[in-house]
Amino acid sequence: MECFKIENLTFKYPNEETPALENVCLEIKKGEFLTVCGTSGCGKTTLLRLLKPSLSPVGERSGAVIFDGESVETINNYTEAKSIGFVMQNPENQLVCDKVWHELAFGSESLGMKQSEIRERVAEMASFFGIEEWFYKNVNELSGGQKQLLNLASVMVTEPSVLILDEPTSQLDPIAAQGFLSALSKINREIGTTIIISEHRLEETFALSDRVLVMEKGKTVFLGNPKDVAEKLKSVNSSMIEALPTATRVFINIENKPQSPVTVKEGREWLSEYVKEKSITPINCEISDKTEKDTVIKLSDVYFRYSKELPDVIKSLNIEIKKGEIFAILGGNGSGKTTALSLISGINKP
Repeated sequence: MECFKIENLTFKYPNEETPALENVCLEIKKGEFLTVCGTSGCGKTTLLRLLKPSLSPVGERSGAVIFDGESVETINNYTEAKSIGFVMQNPENQLVCDKVWHELAFGSESLGMKQSEIRERVAEMASFFGIEEWFYKNVNELSGGQKQLLNLASVMVTEPSVLILDEPTSQLDPIAAQGFLSALSKINREIGTTIIISEHRLEETFALSDRVLVMEKGKTVFLGNPKDVAEKLKSVNSSMIEALPTATRVFINIENKPQSPVTVKEGREWLSEYVKEKSITPINCEISDKTEKDTVIKLSDVYFRYSKELPDVIKSLNIEIKKGEIFAILGGNGSGKTTALSLISGINKP
């Protein structure tokens, strides 16, 4: 049975000649994990927001969006708030409370649930997402990844039947993004919640998806399981190939066979067989640059904290950057990357 049924949906923003969506037809099954992808401006966000009436943009609209057999235009606010969860792109835009546990309880309190039921659901979701350690923290003390995970947990407290996510990992580092997507997979697998997610990072979501929808200029171009979609993108030499998982891209550039791998495990198995079949000998290559270059920036045992009562953000940092280098600073959300740059540029002083 379908969760959403979209029939000939066309949408045009005010003062725009070209529709943002044009004759979109789609059925989304209950319990499905659907990934919506495409280049920027293809209509992903517009489509997702039209699935939740309170977030629908202003403009000219035709066609129908049916949720559980009823038009989304006629469902009441309570049903929408309880049944259709939505996680936005920027975690800051969805947080409304000062404490983590307040944020978790906010949605169910707004729906008028009993206190005993709210406590039970909040405790359950805190345990499910592993956030007990920062349950009583202030929200402003959390990293970007923790804030987005809190948004997800807060939405799930109301137990929605469908969860819509608009590029939820766009502001997260790779480690935090992987943790967030693992939580989504767990929700879909263990609770059975329907997941509809738009993403640019397909490395993880591609393999998690039951189906993938590719959009272009407001239209649905391809729809199918990940392997079939990869083959279709290859057949038209689409620019979206560059967004596919590494294993899939390697396969597409070497083989002409269908059914490309979508996970690292599948890619490793295929590549091992390919090397044996072609009698390829792996080459070990070492590259070194022994050219001496002048040091232009040097940090020695640098410490920094934003106020006396707060802990150190930077601890004994040692960096030496040579002339002409491209120097990358990596780390998770809240690890001190931005603070380190502020010290290097002189905005803050050690």
